Amino acid sequence: MDLIDRYLAAIERRLPADKADDIVAEIRDDLLTRQEVREEALGRSLGKDELAALIKEMGHPLVLASRYRTQQYLIGPDAFPFFIATLRIVAIFLALAFAIDAASGVVFGHVDPIRAIARAGANILSSAMLAFGTVAAIFYALERTGFPAEHLAKWRPQDLPEVKDKQPSPWGSAFEVAVGIYAILWWCGVVPLPYYSNVKGLTLTADPVWTAIWWPVLALMVARLIYNVVQWLRPRWKAVRAVLSVATAVGGVALLGLVYRAGHWISASGPTIPAHQLAELDQAVNLGIRWAIVVVGVIWVIQCLKELWETMTARARGPGMRVAA
Repeated sequence: MDLIDRYLAAIERRLPADKADDIVAEIRDDLLTRQEVREEALGRSLGKDELAALIKEMGHPLVLASRYRTQQYLIGPDAFPFFIATLRIVAIFLALAFAIDAASGVVFGHVDPIRAIARAGANILSSAMLAFGTVAAIFYALERTGFPAEHLAKWRPQDLPEVKDKQPSPWGSAFEVAVGIYAILWWCGVVPLPYYSNVKGLTLTADPVWTAIWWPVLALMVARLIYNVVQWLRPRWKAVRAVLSVATAVGGVALLGLVYRAGHWISASGPTIPAHQLAELDQAVNLGIRWAIVVVGVIWVIQCLKELWETMTARARGPGMRVAA
């Protein structure tokens, strides 16, 4: 009995004080019943090693005690799928930051690729540990408040997307959300993505036009991020998606028009570079920006028209009509 008492005492130390006596009594009865059944089958009393094997079958004291506690998980089974999905977004975000950091080191910092990758890896490691810890802490807090269960209780099958509706893959949606978050953080100066460089005496400096449109651009980025989140998590909110798509497209085209009218966006300078080379570099950089503005504007207009067309055709078909195969 000494071995059984030690086992039960180890379990009792890990139980809530107000319930320990009843739980230990229940486990004792179960264990003694198993011992009696085993001894009847053998026709003799159990030896010390046989009793130890029987107790081991019951499970480790820490594991067995945890079954009687109200909270058994750091992050419970209801919240765990959302935890993993969030970590995927964070992983994509970190991968994007790593790629940008390494590429910036090669292109702007004039560092060889191996050193750039090693430096970016060292920088991203601490960020990854901090990000994982932060996400885990948030979900731990949510788990203790009962939010996952409440959220799942409000889930409605009616919110599922139509079979005929084309939906982006989860990875594609996560990538768009991650890029949107990164763009906002960069625009706010939280994460590095240099808009000027100093390589071999060359300096590229943003013109005042970018400062003048800082707030409108931030608002546009936030609206686009909301659109991507809605498209991912609420695919049936077609009207909201259409409004956000049209609003961001119109706002983006308007901003691009203002930026395009400036005619000059980046200034090149460098005391060690001849004037004619600076002029050529300045012209080449701004020509590239000009074409980028035109291409982005065309893409936004096409996306806007596509969203409007899909919304209009969906309303014309009506909820009760079927699309012919």
